[in-house]
Amino acid sequence: MRNVVRVVVLDKVTDLLLLFGKLLVVVRSVLSFFFFSGRIVLPGNTFKSETLNYYWMPIITVVFGSYLIAHGFFSVYNMCVDTLFLCFLEDLERNDGSLQKPYFMSKNLMKILNKSNKAPKKGKGKDKD
Repeated sequence: MRNVVRVVVLDKVTDLLLLFGKLLVVVRSVLSFFFFSGRIVLPGNTFKSETLNYYWMPIITVVFGSYLIAHGFFSVYNMCVDTLFLCFLEDLERNDGSLQKPYFMSKNLMKILNKSNKAPKKGKGKDKD
């Protein structure tokens, strides 16, 4: 039950960011649908398309399909974040930053967490010739 707060915070922040990513994909898909169906016209555009009488079913299909596809891709990112977080927690549990047990996390992560590997002491135990 250690690190419960870290797990909850990371999980919720990751879920929120990935939800924003999924919604961005859905919005871009709907805008692409409107462009290719001729509802959004750009100046100087020579693209012509047939008009639709009923837009709701294609829009619902695009929204649902693009969300499912985005969810599939972003679930891989979510799994990667969880895996890296487990590696980070395991590094904190097993290592203490000493010379015998240095941290294996990246320098950027150590800097964010105010952790560091202890540097070897200079000048002690060495003969000066």
